[in-house]
Amino acid sequence: MAQDSKRTVLQPLHDVKIHQDKELGRGRWLSLHEIAFTSPNGQEQRWECCRRIPQGQPSNGSGRHDFDAVDIIPVIKNAAGQATHIVLVVQYRPPVGCFAIEFPSGLVDPGESAEQAALRELLEETGFSSKISSSSVSGPTKERLKVVQKSAPVAYEPGLTGSCTCVVVVEIEMEEHELFGPNALDRPNQPDEDEWSLQVLTVDFTPGP
Repeated sequence: MAQDSKRTVLQPLHDVKIHQDKELGRGRWLSLHEIAFTSPNGQEQRWECCRRIPQGQPSNGSGRHDFDAVDIIPVIKNAAGQATHIVLVVQYRPPVGCFAIEFPSGLVDPGESAEQAALRELLEETGFSSKISSSSVSGPTKERLKVVQKSAPVAYEPGLTGSCTCVVVVEIEMEEHELFGPNALDRPNQPDEDEWSLQVLTVDFTPGP
């Protein structure tokens, strides 16, 4: 019985040869493709998928990005190092026809690292910067925001698209009065055209009594 419990449930994984990638249509940001490949039993298969249209040159020189977007998990910590809040965004998403609660995210610009893209998108969408200053805090502006973790590229929905993201965890040192007081941070006054509906949602996740 113990020996049986160690058996793997996976069959051997075979190399799959893609022999055609045909573009069926193209929009401003996405293209639709039909992929033709041969399964291990010799049968030809076809699969439709959508791809992002590259904006600029790939950063790794291989003809494509390893990832094309970042998703940011911003964690607010107080001076004692206790995690107190997490930052989310709410925005209208036409594909689902409703508002969605999400982590801040965005596309990676040519030549950017995941960390650079995460800090840029965090500033653009939420107003949090790598240097945080408040008139309620005495002393000079100091570094209170840092990237603490980055994932390997993660596929969003591999049955639909080859688009991948890196998840970046960012810690921000702020006290509650800085988050919600009269000098709390505001988003930039001129958001991008596709972010007209975006609002910042700061969620308390400290343990209850």
